[in-house]
Amino acid sequence: MAKKQIFKRHSEQKQKHYERVVRLQYGPDSVNESINRWNSYTKEQQDKVFEEANQIYTDMLDAIESGKSPLSAEVQAILPRWHENLRNFYEPTLEILRGLGELYNTEPGFIANFKKIHPDLPEYLQEAITQYVEDLEYAEIMRLLAADEEQAAEDNAAAQAASSLRLSDSQS
Repeated sequence: MAKKQIFKRHSEQKQKHYERVVRLQYGPDSVNESINRWNSYTKEQQDKVFEEANQIYTDMLDAIESGKSPLSAEVQAILPRWHENLRNFYEPTLEILRGLGELYNTEPGFIANFKKIHPDLPEYLQEAITQYVEDLEYAEIMRLLAADEEQAAEDNAAAQAASSLRLSDSQS
């Protein structure tokens, strides 16, 4: 697909309007943090963030148009780039990521914007993001279980060593 400009800068007036709306909806602290983070970038850095976002959504659009499932490995491979791109604005928790996926397919503003790109994009994004978050949650659970097993093995080894030490002391 030819390079398509999906995201572009808002006028300053429109940007201030969006900032006000988001502050009212989500509270000033996290919004101010995001605005401060964004404003700390040079124009070149901001342009790079927009270029990457455009490439991510162009790749999603290509996947839709080529008939790939949102659950496919190819589509799931796009989502870590999407996740990383969000970090240019704020640190998204798994809960936030899941919520974004839902918002993309339930909030009228997101739906309208994404449907301009492709009529199936809102639902496609929600399904892809939901799977991505579930995979991250599963990986985190497996990491925690492995850490628990490692700790249990260390505790068991320490208990056996202590028991052996007590046994040898009592035989002396």
